[in-house]
This record gives sequence, structure tokens and C-alpha cells, in this order.
Amino acid sequence: GLTTLANRKSFDVELARACAEADAAGQTLTLALLDIDHFKLFNDNWGHQTGDQVLRFVASVIGRLGAPPRFSARYGGEEFAMLLPGDSADAALALLNEIRVEISSRKLKRRSTDEDLGTVTVSAGMALRRPGETGHGLMERADAALYASKRSGRNRVTNADTVANAA
Repeated sequence: GLTTLANRKSFDVELARACAEADAAGQTLTLALLDIDHFKLFNDNWGHQTGDQVLRFVASVIGRLGAPPRFSARYGGEEFAMLLPGDSADAALALLNEIRVEISSRKLKRRSTDEDLGTVTVSAGMALRRPGETGHGLMERADAALYASKRSGRNRVTNADTVANAA
């Protein structure tokens, strides 16, 4: 309701369907996880109503750029998930960077007071599905890539294959 994106339950159903479809059609599937950087601090400083405005803004960018045939959902508190069927790793990386740059380039203002809130950034992790890989395995790899983005300074996108190759 808050973000107009699908919820986690819908995402879980769509992930299973997309994995089966990717296997049947022999097509690629990329899973991306995006997380608003330092969102708790933002909520603590500005309040939950303003935090909700930030969630709606981030969701609007993700929903617009992740429109069908892609699938976008609010996965949890300040975390979002996207399924990118048919996108190459390079195309997925370019899309996620476009989302990241658009979000971070906007100066936010509190609607009620026109007070300057600064900018918000997002970190993202992505994983290109391996043939036959389960949704759970794909999620674990995308999540590891997201945490690599967080550990590397935030406001960046990390490909799970890059993390695996560096290990």
C-alpha cells in the first residue's frame, strides 16, 4: 500500500515462477536487491512520516525503471527486490546504476515545511541466475553482493560474480 509495489509474498511467488520460466525458455534472469543507505538514521532524525515519503520516492523510481516485463517489490522495511528476466548482467548493472544515480541526484524536501532533507542513496547487489539455480540460492548470492556494496562504502552496485571472483 505505501509504495504501490508488490509485497514480499508476491515477490516470493514471482521469483519461483520466474526461475521456472527461465529454465523452460532457456533465458537469463537477474535478481537485484536494493537497500536505502542509513535509513534508520534518516527515520530517527526526521520521523517516520518523512521516512514514508522517502520510501515512496525510492519505490517510484524503482517501479518506473523496473516496469514490466521486470518485476519490482518492496522486500522489507527499506529493502527492495527486482527480477530482470532476459536482461544480461551488463544491462542489469546499467539499470541499477541508473536507479542509484537518479535517487542520489535528487535533493529531498519535507513536504510539510519545505525543509531541506539532503539526499538519499541506495546500495544494490545483483546476481545473474545460473541454470537450474533455486530462487533461494539466487537470493543468497544477490544478498551477499548487496552486503559487499554496503561494506565498500555504500551508494554502489555490486555483481555477485565479481564478489565470487574476488574471494
